[in-house]
Amino acid sequence: MEEAPMEERLSVVDKVHSLSLEFRSLSEPIDRVKRLLHYASILPPFCESARVQENRVLGCTTQVWLEARMDNRGFMKFSVDSDSEITKGFCSCLMWVFDGAEPEEILSVTAEDLGDMNVGLPKNGRSRVNTWHNVLFSMQNRTKDCVQERKRALSLEDLHSLVIRPHEHVGGPSANGSYLESEVGVK
Repeated sequence: MEEAPMEERLSVVDKVHSLSLEFRSLSEPIDRVKRLLHYASILPPFCESARVQENRVLGCTTQVWLEARMDNRGFMKFSVDSDSEITKGFCSCLMWVFDGAEPEEILSVTAEDLGDMNVGLPKNGRSRVNTWHNVLFSMQNRTKDCVQERKRALSLEDLHSLVIRPHEHVGGPSANGSYLESEVGVK
């Protein structure tokens, strides 16, 4: 799960496929648990100040916190943590798959695409599957929120460029964009 250099970066589909192959190759549930524990150990630290109710993933049997943001290039960035080491391992896998991806890639992944990750322990397998799904869906929902927020911000920027401020230009009205230039003939 090492990150490739930017020009060789794997797509979300390729990463899902890679994880799927990795976990399918582990026939014993205990080996899958060990692998998840390994991934939990390499999860980047989560900022203590981000352990707030707004960042909680609801519906999980363990406590899970998730932060999501869109960088200035339009790629998603995630930070995640849990009080359960196995859940932390799942989260680490999801973060590796989604961190730095385009929103469309993230939104195209289904729970079934990640089915091979299920540890499948008889007693707690169902609660882990629920946690897995809840974290996946939370990452996707927060991605949608970031996309909407970016669209609103871009719309406001477009409107701002149409504002005419007559007092800022000695020779008459002035605008921040091309609308006034095309309407008044100002260059």
